[in-house]
Amino acid sequence: MKVLIIGAGVIGSVYGAELAAAGHHVAVLEHPGRKGQGEPAELITRNSVDGRTVREPVALLAEDAMSLHDLILVTVRADQLASVFPSLRRTGGHPTILFFGNNPGGRAAIPADLAGSVAIGFPGVGGFVRDGVVRYQRIPQQATTLQAGGGAAVDSFAQSLRERGFPVTRIADMDGWLAYHAVFVASVAAALYRCGTSPTRLAGDRGTLRLMCRAIEEGFTELARRGVKGAPANLRLLHRPMLRPVAVRYWSRTFRSPMGEAVFAAHARHAEGEMHCLMKSVATQAGIPGRAVGNLGRLLGSCLTDEWGEQAAQSIADSGRPRDR
Repeated sequence: MKVLIIGAGVIGSVYGAELAAAGHHVAVLEHPGRKGQGEPAELITRNSVDGRTVREPVALLAEDAMSLHDLILVTVRADQLASVFPSLRRTGGHPTILFFGNNPGGRAAIPADLAGSVAIGFPGVGGFVRDGVVRYQRIPQQATTLQAGGGAAVDSFAQSLRERGFPVTRIADMDGWLAYHAVFVASVAAALYRCGTSPTRLAGDRGTLRLMCRAIEEGFTELARRGVKGAPANLRLLHRPMLRPVAVRYWSRTFRSPMGEAVFAAHARHAEGEMHCLMKSVATQAGIPGRAVGNLGRLLGSCLTDEWGEQAAQSIADSGRPRDR
């Protein structure tokens, strides 16, 4: 099938290279003003664990040269999502548009007037770019996650990934999954910011790890109270009050491992705008500001210095709740 990647950072490069290696025709939408539009290019990715390298040629397309595609894979950051909507309204044909990344609003955050059908999902890798090579790790605890259904293009995408050795999970409530996952990502990012985005520093800071775990618990509880379904099973199991000591030890080990930098800290460091976007979205869903939600409000509010952060801090102060229960 013909695939167009919009947002060829770490995620777009990894999945674009794998699709090209699987025999699909892959093109990347270039940003306006960049040189080399319309010329061939390469996606080069390397698995940081086993050294597996994929080097695949792709086409670079300017927006006015977009042709018909079966699948458009949108991998831009959450704070950049609205910027791609105009292009998606103008694309020809009836493609499947797969929004593939942090999007706590799910389908509700995507306009209904885009050309084609919409699907949503989330990647199962993390990494960074060095010397033109995308160095990534698969996340053992989180397979590539795609909505159940979505049409033939999503099915082909999933099958190609499995053939390339990528675990894939299909779930019915992807919207809810993304909302819960946003609570998790926002809480982890906020904890990292409190520790200067150093994963080893966070690994040794049990107070911040406990605060992070309590924040995740509270966010999950609030979503469940609102009737949101689809919580990722592994996170829901780990982040319960009775297992909090286990969760703290687990995350301490994780942040000391190479995955702490490659999967979490590198992204928090280089995508601060997206992380703040997620924090505000999570806080809005949890009712902050307006009312304090204990540790979740404390953790997120400490990372936002704008008017929202000031309101959250005042809300927490007015609640009279303990700072770290």
